Amino acid sequence: MNSYGKASRIRRESATLVRAPKREPIAESASRLLYVEQGGAMVPWDGSLIPYMHEPMNCLQSRQFDGVVFAGPARTGKTVSLLDAWIMHTAVNDPADMLVVQISEEKAREYSKKRLSRSFESSPEVRAALSLRAHDNNVHDKIFKAGHYLKIGWPSKNIFASSDWKRVGLTDYDRMEQDVGGEGSGWVLAGKRTQTFMSSGMVLAESSPGFDILDPMYRPESPHEAPPTKGILSLYNQGDRRLRYWQCTDCGEWFEADFELLVYDTNEIDPTKASREVFLGCPHCGVMHQEKFKHDFNKNGVWLPQGQWLDQNRVIHGEARVSRIASFWQKGPSAAFQTWNQLVYKYLAAMNDYDRTGSLENLKATTNTDQGRPFTPPRNTDRNANDLMDRRGDLGVKVVPDWVRFLTAAIDVQGGKKTPRFEVQVVGWGEDLEHIVIDRYALTKSKREDPDTASGFARIDPASYLEDWDAITEKVINKTYQFDDDTGRHMPILLTACDSGGEEGVTDNAYNYFRKLKKLGLSRRFMLVKGASRISAPLLKKSYPDNTKRNDRKASAAGDVPVWLLNTDKIKDVVANALGREEPGRRYVHFPDWLPESFFDELSCETRGPDGKWRKPSNSARNEAFDLLVYCWAIIFDRKADRISWDNPPPWAKPIDENSEILTGAGEISEQPKRRRRRRT
Repeated sequence: MNSYGKASRIRRESATLVRAPKREPIAESASRLLYVEQGGAMVPWDGSLIPYMHEPMNCLQSRQFDGVVFAGPARTGKTVSLLDAWIMHTAVNDPADMLVVQISEEKAREYSKKRLSRSFESSPEVRAALSLRAHDNNVHDKIFKAGHYLKIGWPSKNIFASSDWKRVGLTDYDRMEQDVGGEGSGWVLAGKRTQTFMSSGMVLAESSPGFDILDPMYRPESPHEAPPTKGILSLYNQGDRRLRYWQCTDCGEWFEADFELLVYDTNEIDPTKASREVFLGCPHCGVMHQEKFKHDFNKNGVWLPQGQWLDQNRVIHGEARVSRIASFWQKGPSAAFQTWNQLVYKYLAAMNDYDRTGSLENLKATTNTDQGRPFTPPRNTDRNANDLMDRRGDLGVKVVPDWVRFLTAAIDVQGGKKTPRFEVQVVGWGEDLEHIVIDRYALTKSKREDPDTASGFARIDPASYLEDWDAITEKVINKTYQFDDDTGRHMPILLTACDSGGEEGVTDNAYNYFRKLKKLGLSRRFMLVKGASRISAPLLKKSYPDNTKRNDRKASAAGDVPVWLLNTDKIKDVVANALGREEPGRRYVHFPDWLPESFFDELSCETRGPDGKWRKPSNSARNEAFDLLVYCWAIIFDRKADRISWDNPPPWAKPIDENSEILTGAGEISEQPKRRRRRRT
């Protein structure tokens, strides 16, 4: 028996496909169409919790704008409110082809499966709008009965090429590739795809700030102007620059709820205790507001573009900045799902981590994602050679002060036809990682005879002669240093870090030299290091290079030689912060007065760029002293010396009278040090 559809039902369903768009504000339609996950269940979206999102949502429908930009912290509900609600509105109220761009293919798949599929299934109207054909609904492609198409992709030339889209949403913009396939930013490429639809086309970009401020000394012309930076705040500056204002319940003046207005116990060291009570102070009258009134502040708050201001009676004055982009910038204290206590705790914990390790990672993360602000590295990364030279003191010549607990050595391999050599630097470390440069020298003379030279021996050539590396064993690994006293005690070098890269032949010889040390039982006192290529790489990672299956590699690596990959940019931050300390104490660097001026030029040669990378002014500029300190710090992180409990340190880090490494009698010192009596400053 054949089954036939009813003409009345077909007529009703067909009518919905050709009806005019429903002119319902997205902030209203989301309450009916959008479902979100809460406690493991899908529940209707509650717009009353985040009233600050209503205006940005509704701007997505305005023909006055070509784009909407929203910069804000995490836990604001921005992605759900802007992107998810826009998709649901498009599916039911205003059908159109739409492209959603996630930061990667993996995130696109996760977003489709975890967010959209569950929300589609939970919303009766959206579910009814989906095509019934199975092949029309897959992970990256959704087709609806009305014929419109939703594409869920990731940044690539193919995604943005050729096709026209009426609506394009870019989510987590600052974690997205900023130059997509060399064609330009995702924002520019998305705008090209919507251009065909003229005033009805729309591009959305939303993200927490993710880039450093390009010029920390820049002074904006208006409080509404974001500092110069890349990414979402650069787009924000192109728009009408709206900030969210609250009205003080005491004086009636309006202000933006920024992190700098939070008041907490600054005398308390413990982040948990310091963040126990947090208030927000009015910048006009100083009254302290409690967080329990945050929802009321948000409910009564106002988005105000640049050029306008509010009086105490909520009357708007001035002329708004004119732009085809509606841009919004929200700060952390007004985020609905993040408490002020959490904001302060994360900031103080990140500051403690920065003080302890010198790492900027956690501080940058909380500034960007919790506070909703661009990051500026602390200014103590600037180093001046003259200032560092002024720190030199009468600390003896190549002797170990009595406060030093252990020694590290670092080797930089220098190639080239004129001056190939091994540059060596020895550093002594004390409690709280206060340290001193003990020695600095170059290994230049090999044991290969050469009658044409004044010494009768050929110059060291690390790239060409494996036997030249044996000088490291004698002159570095087995070398010890006498204490600055009359006891005759010596301290050996705990561990030596050596660069494994350089001109062709260096890496192969470095690996073979390590194999020789392993046979001699000395490999535990030597580590090969190499700079990692990614700025997001871990601080330190042990690897075992293996290229036995590749024919394009000239260095022999069979997975038997460990090489430590260093995030040199992050470790250079640590070194620079240590150099920036001006008083003796934790991580302070001491310099003996025998160090030449050129040493300090090498220390201050590099500068940190706004992208977080350290650079030399030219390829010919010398930076060995700086790099060698980086290698010594790599040893510190490898031995976890940055986490030592100095009340109960490991045997090799104990005071000299208890230290397991101290030698008595003559050590293997290639040159007798000159000792001078000196008093520690």
